Amino acid sequence: MKCDPSARGDTRRKILDLAEGLFLSRGFAALSYQQVSKVLGVRNAAIHYHFPHKTDLGVALIQRYRRRFERFVESQAELGAVEQLINYFELSTVYFSRDRQICPSGVLSTEYPALPDEMQQEALGFVGQMRAWAVAIAGKGRAEGCMRYPGEPEAMGLLMFSALQGALQLARVEPDVLLAVKAQICRLLDLPPDAIDAGSTTP
Repeated sequence: MKCDPSARGDTRRKILDLAEGLFLSRGFAALSYQQVSKVLGVRNAAIHYHFPHKTDLGVALIQRYRRRFERFVESQAELGAVEQLINYFELSTVYFSRDRQICPSGVLSTEYPALPDEMQQEALGFVGQMRAWAVAIAGKGRAEGCMRYPGEPEAMGLLMFSALQGALQLARVEPDVLLAVKAQICRLLDLPPDAIDAGSTTP
């Protein structure tokens, strides 16, 4: 009997969905095929069929993050800088609301030295994408005249990106940190702190 290709694809997606949650909550080092197979109710062999090695699963996860993030940034292209900033902030809020997860780039940056080479390359690309969007927002805000700050957009974008990464980590211990850091970023951009209270559209 032939195996239905759509069934194989659905199993692969379920593996990635479950692995993603474990990855964001516990990190890559703590992620195991046993955890995934137990929740899915399948044997480890079923996981190995789609991802022969743990590195293969890790690479697939990061590539999925990259595709998802690229589509999200493209959907923001016509929005103003402040709207994009709100949505940039909201990404961290969404991750934190899911059992205090940290974003993929935070996990990857923390575990980067111990990651396999293939994952390191994908991680560099993903972190670069997130940083580039922060820089683009800062540059657009200056061009539109709605954001005023010392220095260049590259430095401001890096500050925004790194501050939110650190805030997500600290918020696991002290939840108010995340909101305080967002408000301070607004002040540095010469925006009212309550600008972050506006609505948003997240991936």
